[in-house]
Amino acid sequence: MRVNSAWAALMAAAVTVSAMPQPVSKRDPFPADGTVVGGVPHRPFRIRRQAAAPPATPQGNQLIPVVVGGPQDTFVPNLIQAQVGDVVQFQFSNGNHTVTQSAEGSACQPLQAQNPAAIHSGHIPFRDGQAMVGTFNMPITSADPMFLYCATGPHCQEGQVLVINPTNANQVVQYSKLAAAAKANVDGTTVSGGAVGQIPLANAAFVPAPARQGGGGGGGGGGGAPPPGGAPPAAAPADPAQDPAAAPPAEAPAAPPPA
Repeated sequence: MRVNSAWAALMAAAVTVSAMPQPVSKRDPFPADGTVVGGVPHRPFRIRRQAAAPPATPQGNQLIPVVVGGPQDTFVPNLIQAQVGDVVQFQFSNGNHTVTQSAEGSACQPLQAQNPAAIHSGHIPFRDGQAMVGTFNMPITSADPMFLYCATGPHCQEGQVLVINPTNANQVVQYSKLAAAAKANVDGTTVSGGAVGQIPLANAAFVPAPARQGGGGGGGGGGGAPPPGGAPPAAAPADPAQDPAAAPPAEAPAAPPPA
């Protein structure tokens, strides 16, 4: 009987102890900065966020055609945006024209007077019947604005101007106004800033203006009248790139630069 009484007392004490609140272990089996997978603590992990790479700077490699002259003495287009590495290909249509660089505030005055490396194509004519088109390939080496004009006759004052990479669309308007008010249209001195060449007429960005009646060789439009009935056709025009003397300017060049 004493054994049973002792066993009962022991069981009662165990129940009392198990019902009491148990102290919390100071050692947390779950790391504060980790996770537990399958009962095994693991080090925390984070997804490393990398800053997105900046977009690559566009690299210019475009050939941009610009038609010089034609039915009107103009550049078409007269405002373009080009990247460094692009090449502007000036294609010379009817008449006799140049591509000549000026300073922004000195329209119709060649920048070569201050900078011998400034742009100047020389005079490149196009006559009726030519199968080849004279070109001037000008690589873009700077994103700065560039101001260009035609140095033939009064073409600059008549609005044959072009702005490359203007800071705003109004810049070409202001440059045109300065050109219209210029007292003289001064020619460049030497070909610079590009390469003179030729392309087949079939590859050009323009269709030549029809031949004008009555002869005469103005800046724009066609050349002389067709031969009268029964007359043999005129000889093919000379290649201006091979024999410049055989292709005289359609009109007098601009005034030479002052000495």
